[in-house]
Order: sequence, then C-alpha cells, then structure tokens
Amino acid sequence: MAQARWVAGSSGVLLGARWDRGRIAAFQTERFRALIRHAYERVPYYRRSFERAGLRVDDVRSLADLARIPLTSRSDLQSLPARHVVAAGFDPRKLLVHLTSGSSGLPLTVRRAWFEERLLQAYRLRVLLRLGMRLTDRRVAVVFVPSEEPARRRKAGLLRYEEIDCFLPPASVLARLRELRPAVLRGYPATLADLAVHLTNADRKQIRPRLVVTDSAMLTVDMRRRIRDGFGARVIDFYDSHEFNMIAWECKAGASYHVSDTSVLVEVLRDGRAAEPGEQGELVATALHSFAMPFIRYRLGDWVTRGPSCCACGAANSTLGAVHGRTFDRFELPGGRTIDPYRLATDLVRFAPWLRQFQIVQERIDRIRVRLAAMGDCAPPVRWAAELQQLFSASLGEGISVETELVDRIPTEPSGKFRPYYSLVSDAAHDRGSRC
Repeated sequence: MAQARWVAGSSGVLLGARWDRGRIAAFQTERFRALIRHAYERVPYYRRSFERAGLRVDDVRSLADLARIPLTSRSDLQSLPARHVVAAGFDPRKLLVHLTSGSSGLPLTVRRAWFEERLLQAYRLRVLLRLGMRLTDRRVAVVFVPSEEPARRRKAGLLRYEEIDCFLPPASVLARLRELRPAVLRGYPATLADLAVHLTNADRKQIRPRLVVTDSAMLTVDMRRRIRDGFGARVIDFYDSHEFNMIAWECKAGASYHVSDTSVLVEVLRDGRAAEPGEQGELVATALHSFAMPFIRYRLGDWVTRGPSCCACGAANSTLGAVHGRTFDRFELPGGRTIDPYRLATDLVRFAPWLRQFQIVQERIDRIRVRLAAMGDCAPPVRWAAELQQLFSASLGEGISVETELVDRIPTEPSGKFRPYYSLVSDAAHDRGSRC
C-alpha cells in the first residue's frame, strides 16, 4: 500500500518540465510532507532522528519548516544495517544497489526501487532532450565499468547507449569511439580532457559529437577548454551523485546551474543559515522521489555557490552559481604516465568492505600513502596491507611504493573540508606555477 501511494504521487511529475515557480514550490511541498511522514513511520533511522530533535511530523507543514529537521551525513548512514535505513515494505534484497566510489572518503551503499531508478533516469533524459539530444542519437559514456559487471548497452532502436571503461588505455577508448561515432559523449571531466589531448586529426573526422556532457567531478576551466577544442563540441556540465542522480545541470547560456527542483530539494548552508545568492556554502539536499531509502537534508560534502532564485535565461528553476570542491588531480607517475586517483579509490572501496574512511596521498612521484580507518565493529583481515599493496601495484605499475597506515580517524583540513585523495606533487607544481 505504501509503495502504491508513492508511485501514484510520483507519476506524471515529468510533465512539470515547464512549470512556473509557484507550481514547482507547491509540488515540492506536497512531496516533502509525504516524504517526512513516510520516513517517520517506516524508517527507523529517521524516526530516532526526529524524536531526538523533539520534532513531530504534524509540525512539518511547509518548506519553511525544513530547517527544523536534523541534518544527516554520509557517516550517519554508512555503518547502519539495511533494516535501519530502508523503509518498511521494501525488501532490501530486491532493491537496485549503487555503491558510491567514496569521493568524500566515506563509501556508502545506496538502494532504490526499480520505479525510482527509472524515474530518475527519465529526469536525466528529459534534460538531455532539452539540451538538443535526439531520440535517435547514439550516446556513449566513458565511465568506470566494474570488472564483475558488463558494460551497459542498448544497440538498436531509440535512445541507443553504450559504455566504455574509462580505465582502458586512451588509444583503446579512441578506437572504440571511432567505431561508435557518438552524437552525445559523456564522461568524467579529467578522463575526457585526457582523451582530448590524444585525439588526432584522423580521429576528429570520425569522432564528432554534437554535445559533450561531463559529470561526477568538477569541470575546471582548463578541462573545459581542452574538451571543447579537442572534440569541437559544446560542453555541458552535469552536477550529480549516486544518492540523487541529477542535482543540477549547466544552463546553455552558461550563466548558472539549473537545479532539478522536481526531483531534489536543494539548500545551501553557511554557518548554519541559508546562504544568500552569491555566497558559498555547503550543499544539503532532499531526494523527493527516494522512498525506499530516503535522503532527507543530506550533507553531500560539496561546497557550492548559491545562485539567484531564477536563472537569467528565464527558466523557473532555482540555481547554483557554481560547484566547488570536487576537483581531483591525476597523479603524475614516473616516465610521464598519469593515473586518475578515482581508479585507486574504486579499487579500494571494493577491496575493503570493512572500510569506514580512507585517504590516498601521492607524497612523491614514486610513493603513494594510503590511510584507512575501519568500521568500529569490523576488523581488517590479517594480510590486508600486503594484499592492498599488490592491488595498487597492479594499477600503478613498477617503481611506485605503496605505504599503508591504519588509523582511528582521518582529520579534515583547517577549512573543514576533507580531501579523500590528492597529490603533493601536483600541489607543488601548482604552487610553483602560481609564483611564476
């Protein structure tokens, strides 16, 4: 019965593509109130959280009451069993699972019902269609493809889609792109920027996307330039996460990011208050269609700039001015090689289910240090250090030492942010460049 009510409340929401601001706010209020009651009645974690705050469900009447609800962070959910975070009436074994890569240093298992997954994918497709994608276009994503899972593909009909493992050598990825000739190309900013450098004139005659979409990490000015110039296509940045799928997308006019208001409720907080337009703050979000595993006032760990209430292009969406704090430099290795630390982090998360937090630091061009903190009730296996060194050595190649360190906790930086992986080699090079 609960699932039927949730499906009925979500159906038809995609028709809200051209809603005005008042209709969007009314829809958000309706979904928000239903979500809060559902979470209190059916999710043990949120019931405890609300009760500790002295919050009664009947007190939540409008979006103005949002600030009364306690914040939730990834660490709050990470170590809880599924029965504490999945709503009664949903079988965790039958839910679709997304394992976050731990880009915040705290990996998390995200669970969604089939209908929720399809609805969020439909939101994403709606945005792509509004940006100029055609139903007959072939989309290709250069993304991480787990070794135990086949690359997703839809080879015929409408909405054709293929995936290429981003950790293949650039020559192999480009060969596959020459074969597929995508109209829409998607990938991580660092990956596509690196591919753009390897493009030849012959490649450009066959790889000619109309639209390039970047996501999952911060798109820097330099990366955008390299991707745009290399592929000769318009570049649009998506701001997304496993917890919410689409959060916001870059306006075609380049003025701001349009928030996906009918799928996610976004706040920007600074020192505990709502940030003003133009101010930077922490992004806190509520998933309006995640009832199987709710995310309510969830701290994603990202630093953003709040934009104006409506975009200058005339769209009714609320906006973000910019997204900060998700730039992860490639590690420069001996012999001119580089590696995306995202690959190491992904290997690490899958290697260590006992992991609570990690940090990967490139201390020298030939030395990587890995700090790990285990779950409170989990002990790593006896040979974890040797096995982890062997795993990383397979990705890093010869001549790189891997130092491992098990710690109780990994502190944040003075700014309050946490860097899950970074390179002292790249930082030093950047500092030298800044002084020149």
